[in-house]
Amino acid sequence: MPEKEHVIVGTAGHIDHGKSSLVKALTGIDPDTLPEEKERGLTIELGFVFLEAPGYEKQIVFIDVPGHEKFIKTMAAGASSIDAVILVIAADEGICVQTREHFDILQLLGVDLGMVALTKADLVSPDQILELTFKIKDFVKGTFLEGAPIVPVSSVTRQGIDEIKAALITLGRRVKKRPDSGVLRMPIDRVFSIHGFGTVIAGTILSGEVRVGDALEIYPEGLEVRVRGIQVHNEKKEYSSLGKRTAINLQDVKKELLRRGQCAAAPKSLKPTIRLDARLNLLKSYGQELRNRERIRLNIGTDEVIARLVLLEKGSAQPGESSLAQFICEASTVALPGDRFVVRSFSPLMTIGGGIILEGAAEKHKREDSQVIEALKKLEGSLREFVEQIFIEAGCRPRRAQDVAIRAGKNASEVKEAIEELQSQGKLVQVAAEQDGMYIHHGAYAKLSENLLSAAREYFETYPHRLFMPVADLRSHFLKMSDALVFKVVLEDLFRKKLLLKKEAGVGLVGHEAKFRPRDQEAADRIERIYRSARYESPLEEEVEKQLDLKPALFKSIVGSLIQQGNLVRLSAKVTYHRDTVEAARTLVLNHLQKHKSIGIAELRDRLRISRKYGQAILEYFDRIGLTKRIEDRHVLR
Repeated sequence: MPEKEHVIVGTAGHIDHGKSSLVKALTGIDPDTLPEEKERGLTIELGFVFLEAPGYEKQIVFIDVPGHEKFIKTMAAGASSIDAVILVIAADEGICVQTREHFDILQLLGVDLGMVALTKADLVSPDQILELTFKIKDFVKGTFLEGAPIVPVSSVTRQGIDEIKAALITLGRRVKKRPDSGVLRMPIDRVFSIHGFGTVIAGTILSGEVRVGDALEIYPEGLEVRVRGIQVHNEKKEYSSLGKRTAINLQDVKKELLRRGQCAAAPKSLKPTIRLDARLNLLKSYGQELRNRERIRLNIGTDEVIARLVLLEKGSAQPGESSLAQFICEASTVALPGDRFVVRSFSPLMTIGGGIILEGAAEKHKREDSQVIEALKKLEGSLREFVEQIFIEAGCRPRRAQDVAIRAGKNASEVKEAIEELQSQGKLVQVAAEQDGMYIHHGAYAKLSENLLSAAREYFETYPHRLFMPVADLRSHFLKMSDALVFKVVLEDLFRKKLLLKKEAGVGLVGHEAKFRPRDQEAADRIERIYRSARYESPLEEEVEKQLDLKPALFKSIVGSLIQQGNLVRLSAKVTYHRDTVEAARTLVLNHLQKHKSIGIAELRDRLRISRKYGQAILEYFDRIGLTKRIEDRHVLR
């Protein structure tokens, strides 16, 4: 039998309006489990209860939240993962302070399905119910609850309980399947211990799945843990997945290290940060100006962190306005683009706004910077615009499709599709096909290509007498900006476009002709004369350097250029010949091979009247360039 999808239904409303009593009447289970809650008749912690609905294809799960103003952050934590809401309004009291604040929070968190329960209906007359119904319709006009069911209900007489259940079943069928990035993420809203089992964390899985034995990471602290056991709806399971209320028993971790507000996720999938970029929408009801650098309380996921608010577009924001902002948090947290948040004033406590995260690990920004504003607005756009902006920000460093998907909190196939579209438009360049592909923005690619050409030009301006630049030097320059993978692609592209030339371990510049400066030409001529006249008994390079009294760097540079130009040939580390000498040796060896089929070092030594060192160097050089090959101690024509 397939697993049922969970529909997470939150309660919301003013203190003592009967949220917990309604849940108990619907399920038969009291969501208030703490002794203090029962003693005070007050919900303090989040309560989680499953509703049995035989024959229903989904599983309804209630999150009962506290209504007291002191526990708004707990309410926000509970509401952060719900699919639908029951807004609870007591018929004998009507719309109250926390009714309004809870409803504001629901809208800021993007909740878009729900209903209204008029509790304690047995305490008022039908006329009062009718009057309050009209007030509520006016209150919710223009919101996601406009046109939603408004059901009078009594937890005492059970009036309306069946109607509430029927409305919930209808709502559940309207709940859209959550988008799934495929990477596990579960904000923690409960931590507790069970005797004989150890530490347990619980929450709603926002993406991916978890299995017994999996390694997890607890963010933002970076705790490495392993899954010992899983429960869903009080049943032991081997795995749990997207959208399900899940309890995870962890191996070998102390309860004291865990708390609500942390996030259990796949290892290395999130990046703890103290900076978050966001679109902030202020409530009209806030009633006062919000200034730059104000200290606020940021509720995101199940976490609450104190932060400074940096307004990026101007120095203040007015009630009802929307602004691009950056939160500078006083403690690390984790978030992904698209996550909803609520902002409350630091003191006195009141909800002032909320919005959507644009960048989950932001850099420090300069305020009122048009480039920053433009970049953030791209992050608000389509997935294609978002993905392109990530590559723009990556600059000269390539990114894998999978890495972009994790950062965006999106499904890898969706991101891959956006990348392919950008590639087809010429906005991205693929630099590797393996591992889901690696890409770089075309602007960065063009910049790297030009930089590589400029480096080659500068090299030949400095060493005009050289024909080739060592690849290692060019690579070393490039790696300061990008990586070896991109270097290979860009270099091959420049070879293909015939802007650079390839020769063994060297790179040449098309159109460049080697030419010594006048002051170096004389030294080059003298060096060449020495080697030409020395013939087969050539001196060591250091001996020539000493004889000419040249600076080591200059001598090395000139000899290197003469070798590149082909005027000198370095047969081995200790044998350098003039090209005329090499050609003479080639002719002699070829003539000998035509007559005798093979030649040895001793024969060559005797023919040229040279030492064994030179004979060995000549034959090994001819082997190396493919003229001959060695068979035992003889050399034959290849």
